[in-house]
This record gives sequence, structure tokens and C-alpha cells, in this order.
Amino acid sequence: RRALPRSAIVLQSCGCRTLSPPALMSRDISVDASFLESQRAKAEERRRRFEAAAREPPPPLPKRSMAWPGGKIVTPNKAEAIASFLERKAGSLDEAKERVLLGELGRAAAEAGAGAAAAASAGAAAASGAAVSSSRALAGLTLALSAGGDESGVGQAELAKSIRAAGGVVSNTVHKRVDLLVASARAVKRNTQAVRKARGKFRTPIVSPDFVIDSIAAGSKRDPALYAPTADRAARAAPPAAA
Repeated sequence: RRALPRSAIVLQSCGCRTLSPPALMSRDISVDASFLESQRAKAEERRRRFEAAAREPPPPLPKRSMAWPGGKIVTPNKAEAIASFLERKAGSLDEAKERVLLGELGRAAAEAGAGAAAAASAGAAAASGAAVSSSRALAGLTLALSAGGDESGVGQAELAKSIRAAGGVVSNTVHKRVDLLVASARAVKRNTQAVRKARGKFRTPIVSPDFVIDSIAAGSKRDPALYAPTADRAARAAPPAAA
């Protein structure tokens, strides 16, 4: 006797009549005509939209786009881009790279025409003046910031800009290569994450924002110990405890 599937056995035990596969396939499938019509309308609308988009001209290239293939600036406004780059990096570029960029600026200005040449010369003069006037008081130093400028009146963004202009490097976090943490009195009082890492994990000296301001004003790096928080100065001045 041929074995029946379990479902058929259950149906027979219940007294139900089983349907053969041909009987199941012969049943009509109802289709909503309105649904099919809505799908056809959507497909037609999508086709018209794509055809209209294909006929439109491509969008224009951005006027201020910049690319660096092979380390060279490629942009429609090359003279303006180089002048802006020199102004941003004033004091942080080495002399050889600055000379190369100034040479490229002169060539780009000559190619750009009289109007662009005048603007580029003004930018080059401003960049060169900024490079000459900015001191190298913080050259070779990597500083992290946790300063709100509460005691000096200088914000953290302005402080970072001054550090870079003076030849220093600004780090976003405290790590083993950071030489100093510039922290405001408020940051030290609140014991921010940067202060905790500087004191506990990396033993990085902490100075106030006045260290940056005074070093730039003097033209040379001041003694960081004079700008340490009061608690740190007291701890260094205290005699070692007897064993």
C-alpha cells in the first residue's frame, strides 16, 4: 500500500475530503484590476521622469573644487587656492615647501590674467607678511587643548590658531607624543578627561593658556613650570616625604 503523507492521514481521520494537486491548481486567482492599473500608472510616470532627467544637461562643476593628484593643486581658481593655503599654514610650513608654493602662486597668477593676478599678489603679500610676522616661539611643540579661555579671554579655536601660527602643532587628544596640555582653570577644576589623562596616564605637564600668549609675545618659549596649575606647582615645591 502506498504511504500517504501525514497531512492526508490527518484529513482522512477527520472525515475531510482531500484535494488532488490538479484540483488545487484549477482554482481561479482573483486579481484587483484597480491595483494593476495603479501599478501601470506609476511605471509610466517613472518612465517619463527618467526620460526628462536624461534630456537635462549635466550640472556644472563646482567652482571651488580642489584635487591633489601627485601632490599638485588642480582647481579652476588655483591662484586663490594657493594663497588661501599659504595663509592658513603660515608659520607651519618649512621654507622649501613655502618657496615651491610661492613659485606656483606666481605662475598661476600669470596664467589667470590681470584681475586674478592682482588678487593673487595681494594674497601672496598677506601670506608672506603673516609668515614673517608670526614668531616660531612654539616650533617643535605638540600641544593638546582643554581650554575655554576663561582666564585669558581667548577661546579654544583662537588659541589653536595662534599655536599653529607660532609653529606649534595642536593635537585633538592627549597621547604620549604631546609635550604640554593647555588647560584652563575651569578644566582643571572640573578634572576633564584631558586633564585626567595628562596627570594619570601620560604624566604630561599642564600649563594655562597664558603660556601660549606670553610665549608668542616674547618670541620664545617660556618656562612651562611658571604656568602650571597651583596644585601642581605646590606638589613640585613640596619636599619628598620621608620613608
